Parts: sequence; structure tokens; C-alpha cells
Amino acid sequence: MNKQVSILTVIAILALGLAVWLSQSPSKDTFEAALLFDDLQEFANQVDSVEITNAQGVLFSARKSGDRWLATIDPEQPVYPISQDKLAEFVETIMRTKLVEAKTSKPQNYIRLGLQSINIDDSMASLVTLKASEKAWQVLVGNKVMLGEGQYILKPGDIRSWRTDKTIHIPMDKFSWLKQPILPYEARNVSTVSRVDSMSWKISRAVGGDFQLINMPKGKKLEYPSILNSIVTSLTSLDFEALIAADHNFPQSLNVLTQLELSTTDQKIFQVVVSELNDAHFVNFSSTSQTEYWQKWYYRVSNFSAQQLIKTLDDFLAQEDPIITNSDTLPQAIDEGDSPD
Repeated sequence: MNKQVSILTVIAILALGLAVWLSQSPSKDTFEAALLFDDLQEFANQVDSVEITNAQGVLFSARKSGDRWLATIDPEQPVYPISQDKLAEFVETIMRTKLVEAKTSKPQNYIRLGLQSINIDDSMASLVTLKASEKAWQVLVGNKVMLGEGQYILKPGDIRSWRTDKTIHIPMDKFSWLKQPILPYEARNVSTVSRVDSMSWKISRAVGGDFQLINMPKGKKLEYPSILNSIVTSLTSLDFEALIAADHNFPQSLNVLTQLELSTTDQKIFQVVVSELNDAHFVNFSSTSQTEYWQKWYYRVSNFSAQQLIKTLDDFLAQEDPIITNSDTLPQAIDEGDSPD
């Protein structure tokens, strides 16, 4: 009898559990991925302002002017052209990003996703603002997803945070998306380069296209045929790490390493000065008419880049082979009467 009661009890419990399970709605995740901004694609070509701010202030700010995009480094400094490819890639990523997973809606948990307000000093988030005429889009960008593509984001006015399907790459600093290299010339646009300080030399483009050393020292030859081309390439491909606006005080603190003069095929002539200060290297450009944007700044460049621009005449020339004598190559004869120890 007791055995029958036990069996009936188990059956009753199983039946009750089945009824509870059937009464519940299915636990399937029915959320479908949705665009971060469902109307940005319609206005993407009209975006004329991009700003990225973080806890330290404005990281990147650029506006469209005609067919160019110009960045504001500092409100009191001149604007600077940006890399439009990098900006276009950024806007396209924002436009195509989808929300794929809902995350926390508790503000105390935002820190885990890097989504603290940028008003908090140690916030790791970046606030992205895009504008097109009278429309604007904003999103707070937090940590990158640990595995695979994706980012954690928070839309202003929505307490629910989200994981996206794409990684939104934020510039490392205010210089990361500026136009590189410095000069708007290619090597083929350069006619002559001269060192115009006390260690002077001059190279000029020959009819065949390569450069030749003017007043080649008698009995000397180049270390290799294209060595003169290398300094021209170093100039036209010169990238920078940071910008400093030219003022009256900064140049006085610099130690000048060399001065070059460069002429172009379109009859432009300008000077290039390479300097150093506290183990950092700087380059600036000047001419009689300072109208180009790249003539208004001091550029901090890498030590390697600076070294390519301070070549001396001897750096271009092949070194003479040392004179070899018999005594240098032949072992000394041992006198037959001597016996080594």
C-alpha cells in the first residue's frame, strides 16, 4: 500500500511540474537585430559635423567646409585637414552598426561595460555626435567586446545598454585622423633639395629621373645609385606624431640640427628646418609667402624620421676600402731557431 502511495505521489508531482511548464511562455529570445540609428543611412551624405568627446574633453572635432573636412585642434589655433578616408570609414561603421544583444539597464553596472558618463573623471567612454543640418545622432561608446567584433554602447535617453555587431574604432588622440603625410607633394614633384647650413650639399633631378649630386667630390662615388632619391622620399612621405602651433616662444627653445631648401616642379621654393628639444624632434616649413596650412605648424616627428633628414655629404658617398698590406694579411714567419712554448 505504501509503495502504491509513493508512486502516486511522484506522478502527481510530475503532473504538477508539467502543468507549470506548459503555463509558461516559451523562453526563446525573439529580439531581432536593429540598426543603431535607423535613419542615419538616409542622411549619411549630408553629415557635416563629427565630434568625439571623453572625460578629458574634446578628442576630435571636424566640420565640412566645401569639399574638405577640417579639424579644430584648439579653438585658438588654425584648423587642419583630416584624413577623409578614416572619417568616411568611421561614419559608415556607425551607419551600419546593429544592436544585437540587450545588456544591463542599471546605471551602477555601466562601469563593467565602460559606459560611465564622460562627466566622471575616470570614465573610459567616448560620446560620439554626428550632425547633418538640423538632425543629430549621439551614442556613448564603451568597451570593445572581449571576443570577436562588437562594442558596448548606450544611447542618450535610453537606460538600456547594448552590445553591437561591429567595433566602433575611436581615434587614439586628437592627431590620429589628421591628414598624413605632411607635404602635399610626391617625390616626382621635387626638383632640387639643398642643405643650406654649414654642411652644404645640393642634389638635382637629372634628365633620366634620378637625382644627381651637384659638385661631386673628385675621385668619389655614391654609396649606391638611388641613395639621393631616399632623402627626397623621406621628405615627401614624412608623417608626424603631434602638432604644435607656431608662436614666438617655442622656436627659441629649439636646437636646430639642419636646414634644407626644397624646390618643386611647379616653381615653389620653401625651407625645411629640423630641430630637437628634450630628446624630441621637430620639423617646420617656411617660405616667403606662408599661405599653406603646413607652414603654420611645428611637427613632432620620430627620431628615425629626423635622422633621415640630417644627412651629411659623407652619408651619400661610398667609403674608401682600407689599404691592405702584406703585414695585415700574412702571418709572421717563425724563425726556425725559435721554438714556441
